[in-house]
Amino acid sequence: MSGFSADWLALREPADQAARSQQVLAACGAFFADWNAVTVCDLGSGTGAAVPAFGPYLPARQHWILVDDTPNNLAEAQRLRASVAVTVEPLVANLADNPAPWPNGCDLVTATALFDLASPTWIEHLCEELASQQLPLLATLTYDGLLRFSRSHPADSAMLAAFNRHQTLDKGLGGPAAGPNGTAAPTVALQRHGYTITVGESPWQLDGTRDQALTTELLRGWASAVTDAGFVPAAETDGWLKTHLARKDSLEVGHKDLFAVPC
Repeated sequence: MSGFSADWLALREPADQAARSQQVLAACGAFFADWNAVTVCDLGSGTGAAVPAFGPYLPARQHWILVDDTPNNLAEAQRLRASVAVTVEPLVANLADNPAPWPNGCDLVTATALFDLASPTWIEHLCEELASQQLPLLATLTYDGLLRFSRSHPADSAMLAAFNRHQTLDKGLGGPAAGPNGTAAPTVALQRHGYTITVGESPWQLDGTRDQALTTELLRGWASAVTDAGFVPAAETDGWLKTHLARKDSLEVGHKDLFAVPC
């Protein structure tokens, strides 16, 4: 599963790259510092943005298994991400059916912007599979419930509450989603299995002018989602949307990154 178009993934990739926690990436790099090669399974890979994002922190020789339910995304990933030192293997799969599709010989499991969309039951199942094989997990850009604008609007609080409520609806990964608890859920589960956890902040810092295209898509999507769900009246969301877009307000979107290793 990524469930997102290649155009959307390309639009958000620079913001993702700028946001990731250096503390968490450094912890991952330290774990693999003495390795000569690594096999990585990226869940919900989209177009494979994890390869250049995480690759510099891993051994030079890398084999990536990119798991997504959209063949077009995987084809684009093969075009963009393969190199002399990096091989890319596409795997079309529905993570709702199997949270742990990696083959034997995998060394690291990664995911980006995934755990907030997954149910606590799905996350628990995944963590059980990781623990059974003593595999580390690198999960980045999990939404944590924070939205903050450079200039406020009277509807901001209602819109944030509505959006966070919407994030807990069923997103297709095992039932009602963890939403803003998408980092806490695997942290608790993996600690129970004896893992050591490193967590770091990774907020998007979106400039209303520089990042206008991304900000516009985000705000329109949020307004549509909460209106369609009946959480906020359309008149209120329309005014909120028009005001923030017209002013080109900057926006902070909270995320957390996590690296978990078996003890």
